[in-house]
Amino acid sequence: MLVRRNTGGYLPSIFDAFFNEASGLESSTIFTKPEFNVYENEKNFVIEAAVPGMDKKDFNIEVKDNVLEISSEREAKEEKKDEKYFYKGFCYGSFKKSYSLPENIDKDKINAGYENGILKITIPKDEQAKVLKQIKVG
Repeated sequence: MLVRRNTGGYLPSIFDAFFNEASGLESSTIFTKPEFNVYENEKNFVIEAAVPGMDKKDFNIEVKDNVLEISSEREAKEEKKDEKYFYKGFCYGSFKKSYSLPENIDKDKINAGYENGILKITIPKDEQAKVLKQIKVG
């Protein structure tokens, strides 16, 4: 009985396949769910999200029933053709994050900006609206 021996070894071929596959991912878009920072200063509530590689048009931000909803859906396609191989990759990603807003904000002045991969939403406080309501015990 003849046994075929693989002189390249079994493990190196697994590692070669893994690293060759991973090297193609460097130029493709990999979508992950962003982390959010929420903080308050004297005049505003601020929400920041790290979302590098996206465009302003990729975001949907809306306020409905005192809930701020931030969402995005993105599709990236990549094709590579070479003499030895053909590669076609797809990447789909989406996220949705909601925040209940306090009563003391000015909904009409909420603004959002996107710069250097950071989405920043500023929610101005309304000084005239009072959050605290005192109730007397009878």
